[in-house]
Amino acid sequence: MKIVPASFEDIKAIDDLRRKDQESVGFIPLSRYEAEVERGRATLLSAFENDDLVGFLFWTRGFPIATIQQVVVREDARRMERATALVTTALTEMESQGRVGVTCRSRLNIPGIALWRALGWRELRREQGGKRGDLARFYHEIRPVLFDLAPYLRASGFLPGQRQGFRRRS
Repeated sequence: MKIVPASFEDIKAIDDLRRKDQESVGFIPLSRYEAEVERGRATLLSAFENDDLVGFLFWTRGFPIATIQQVVVREDARRMERATALVTTALTEMESQGRVGVTCRSRLNIPGIALWRALGWRELRREQGGKRGDLARFYHEIRPVLFDLAPYLRASGFLPGQRQGFRRRS
């Protein structure tokens, strides 16, 4: 398998793949993918097997904590370490850019949530997710830091050891 930063030629196939899994991964407009490629950022990664797109990963460049927004692997290509390879490649890129950690959210009612647990990511909290189902927010440390990360993680009051449960909406 080959993992590379996405090109303009990949975007239609990436968007088609995302549309098939939209209930699981949510909506990101095609223009966002195009903007990342146009800027030359390695935040949209394409995974190919025999020149056939089998998956992609999209992450955003928060600092010092990045966020994985979407990981999609074609249904017939799942359970073969492709998502793990995409995440590993993204982590390497994040580390090279000075990130110290990364978060992601996953719906509790999809099989893909097992990926984050299998990779040893720490579940920070559960979040209300509306009609599509509730979410779990995960965190992975890329490298240790000597400062408190709580201000960089959304809703820091829900870090382990602190208040538990769902956040009330006002």
